[in-house]
Amino acid sequence: MNKWIKSMVSTTALITIFFAMESLTLSKFQANIAYGMSYQLTDLGMENSNGGNVNLYKNDNYTRELDNNRDIEKTYYAKVSSDTSTVSFNTSGFDGNVKIFKDKSSKVYDSGKEIPILTGKTTFHIRLYDTYDESNPNNFKKEYKVIVKKYTSEEENEINNDDQGDIYLKSIELDYGDIPIGFNREKSNYTVNVDSDVKSLAIKAEPEDGATTVKINNLTIDENDGYKKDISLVSGENKFEITLSQEGEKERTYIVYINRVGDSNKVTKDTNTEKQIDDADKAIGNNVNTSNNTGSSGSPNSWVQVSGKWKYNDGFGNPIRNTWYYDNNYKTNYYFDADGYMVVGWLRLDNNWYYLNSSGAMETGWKQVGGNWYYLDYDGKMRTGWFKDVDGKYYYLNESNGAMVHDAVINGYKLGNDGVWKK
Repeated sequence: MNKWIKSMVSTTALITIFFAMESLTLSKFQANIAYGMSYQLTDLGMENSNGGNVNLYKNDNYTRELDNNRDIEKTYYAKVSSDTSTVSFNTSGFDGNVKIFKDKSSKVYDSGKEIPILTGKTTFHIRLYDTYDESNPNNFKKEYKVIVKKYTSEEENEINNDDQGDIYLKSIELDYGDIPIGFNREKSNYTVNVDSDVKSLAIKAEPEDGATTVKINNLTIDENDGYKKDISLVSGENKFEITLSQEGEKERTYIVYINRVGDSNKVTKDTNTEKQIDDADKAIGNNVNTSNNTGSSGSPNSWVQVSGKWKYNDGFGNPIRNTWYYDNNYKTNYYFDADGYMVVGWLRLDNNWYYLNSSGAMETGWKQVGGNWYYLDYDGKMRTGWFKDVDGKYYYLNESNGAMVHDAVINGYKLGNDGVWKK
């Protein structure tokens, strides 16, 4: 009898333990599901500096708006006007910590806080954490991205004065995307410079709507040829008109200017006009003409001084515009604005800052401007945030303006009078 009782007790204990373990395992499994599913937002909103709501889109053509009734996706696009100085993001549905970062900056913002924004494209990273640790910012559980385009006043004027049809290109690519063009569906005119030895390339103009007819200089292209066409280039300026048409809509035209820029080494030295320029101007080069006209045409492949400002003429004698130009004589880059004038000082371009000295040459490395030190990469782009120099020393460059910080403590790290982190 005692054996039977002992057997029953042992069996009952085993059954109890089994079900307890199964219950514990199921609870853990359910908890893990609930825990994993919690890493998401149920609502995402954006406001501009005027307090107005900003639409979020699922594509960079700004045609498919965010639907908060459905699951929030990982990447969105938005556009703001030229007078927008800050943006803010509102989030809900997540009980942990939500932190927001801008581009590659390490500076952290909370939901609802105003974040400065500059002209061009800025990527905002909205990250979800169990608990945010500033020493380990990459330990987030999920990330959403919002890529925001801030228009220039010139772009806004072009859009506001646009009376063309409501049909657009999805993209314009030159040489299968190897030549950047900075496409924006609402921008109608583009200028690109290529080397003088580029005699042909492929141009692709894909419409958003397959029902749209696309013509390049009156020759139709379609999906059968991938909306691509091989084009020949003459020396100097080449103009290509991309025309869109669709039943019931006005036509829309994009214009692409492709300049085959000549080699400045081919130009002979003009000693008479060189005597008229000062030492600072001589840093630009020895292929110089002076004029008081608008500089719309003149000597090909040469520097031209117009009313005290500098331009560079292409192979047809027309000033190059909205582009970089590399002068082989002086092994440096120059930038020319929309009017064709050489830029000096700070230049904001494609969400990056560059510094061009008094002779127009693009600076690299350390540069002191207005009492502050800045570091410019090999490609001229201004650095921000923590930076390790070639000598192995660490510096901190202000996130908002790039100026080197000194005599301060950043996130617990002390910087000396020379800006170097004191270990």
